[in-house]
Amino acid sequence: MTVRIGGAGGAQWGSHIASIHLRTDCVRLSADVRAGADERTIRQDKAAIVETRRDIATFRRSGLVDITV
Repeated sequence: MTVRIGGAGGAQWGSHIASIHLRTDCVRLSADVRAGADERTIRQDKAAIVETRRDIATFRRSGLVDITV
């Protein structure tokens, strides 16, 4: 079996993977907030969300990806 990520469908795979990362980042932020994590950890979680959001916008060739945290 061969799995190829690239070519015409590569952007779709990239967008899908970025969406999974975004979901993971949001869950991590939510868990850290509930656990009373320090401000540094919260800032890192938020930065990860912003970075992943940029990745999604790049793959979708869109300037706007709306995420409410």
